[in-house]
Amino acid sequence: MRLFSKDTLKRLFDRPAPSVEAVPALRRDELEALVEDVQAGAKYQQSLLPQGAPSLPGYDLASWFRPARTLSGDFYDLLPTGDGRTAIVVADASGKSIPASLVAMMGHLLFRIRPEPAAPPARVLSQVNALLLGNIKRGTFISAIYAILDPDRHLLTVANAGHLPLVVWHAREKVATTHRAHGAVLGVLSAAAYEGQIAEETIELAPGDRFLLFTDGVNEAMAPGNREFGMENLRLRLKAESEQPSAELVRHVAEEIDVHRAGGEQSDDITFLTGRRLP
Repeated sequence: MRLFSKDTLKRLFDRPAPSVEAVPALRRDELEALVEDVQAGAKYQQSLLPQGAPSLPGYDLASWFRPARTLSGDFYDLLPTGDGRTAIVVADASGKSIPASLVAMMGHLLFRIRPEPAAPPARVLSQVNALLLGNIKRGTFISAIYAILDPDRHLLTVANAGHLPLVVWHAREKVATTHRAHGAVLGVLSAAAYEGQIAEETIELAPGDRFLLFTDGVNEAMAPGNREFGMENLRLRLKAESEQPSAELVRHVAEEIDVHRAGGEQSDDITFLTGRRLP
């Protein structure tokens, strides 16, 4: 299935970029119209994001999203599966700004209209990969982590498409475990090749356990001197505040990242989502 024809994509993406000298200066009214268009695109992109976390019995969820520029290559969602479970996706499209945001919005909508809402995570990622093939420019891709939370059985089943690992904080042992990638990024491998290598893992959540999904804007947030925020800072914050409400943890991680940056420019989009099984 293709969302756009190859000829259309070729016209959109394969034309050579003009030199700076060849681009005429924009009039003030043209520049203002361009800014309005970008801002409208950002509002549309923001409208696709969840408006608050769903109420799941026995669980506490929260998220934080902040683009580095007006438009973002990150997206996340919380999607009902129709059988009492909730699907969670956090993803990051390659590139920056407008090109990345176009790929991200396409990917976001594909997760929204997934053919089998209750399908296992590995199958959903395979389906999205197949839909992306031929519809995005060669060399672009989406990394994604897709999980299904079963609040009745307290199980989190996850598949990873070349994304950062899922992190789970185990309350009783007071230790964080990472669950690394088991698949390639989306939009690169053929459908048959992708289905042959994507895998999934199921994690049982004990009372007080917490899971985290995020994009590299979190761990790669830069301080002066090119010092990354890193996974260790995230682990320390988890250890210190694992029992706090999810909204508090998210807020404090955001504040700590800002302190770490020390007024420096945010270099990448930031998406952070966490959920905790209540004691």
